[in-house]
Amino acid sequence: MSTDRDTVRSYDAVAAEYAADAAAMPEWVATEIDAFVTGLGGSGRVLEIGSGGGRDALALEKRGISVRRTDISNGFVELLRESGFEADLLDPLTDDLADPQRPTTPYDGIWACACLIHVAREDLRVVLGRLAEATRTGGRLHASVREGDGEDVSTHGSAAAPRRYVETYWREPACDPHSQTLAGSSATYVDASEAPMIGG
Repeated sequence: MSTDRDTVRSYDAVAAEYAADAAAMPEWVATEIDAFVTGLGGSGRVLEIGSGGGRDALALEKRGISVRRTDISNGFVELLRESGFEADLLDPLTDDLADPQRPTTPYDGIWACACLIHVAREDLRVVLGRLAEATRTGGRLHASVREGDGEDVSTHGSAAAPRRYVETYWREPACDPHSQTLAGSSATYVDASEAPMIGG
């Protein structure tokens, strides 16, 4: 059970570039956000895993949701803080998920859009279970993963400064959040071409 540090370092190296490339809201993400907010009843406290440049958090807040921004990449966390937002460095596989603002109160929901693609196959059930435990009974968990088979390692950048990303692909029912103890869970299986990637 471990986090791929090469992937984290790769995001650290291009955090600002990635945030700029992913700033435009894809229609499929906007649709999922609307459904997620509706499921929460239009309010609530949400833990966002993989906040990146903060696009989704802003959209959730505009719809009345309070968001705790987190990312495993210090590059993204620093970028968010420089933009005036509170953000926490957090690894959902190993770190304490409790809300610093209300440590004894579970979240109303979890938003993890296109970030759990980097969780190893053997670790995803652990991560989903931990997210479920951090969420109130009847809460909402949204996770999107890439649809496909096996794993992939993509390399970007230059020979002098390579960036390496490890990704895991899923098929139903292997990745089924309903196997977790969280009512109202949903999974979106995203075509590999739809999730943002850094070229170059």
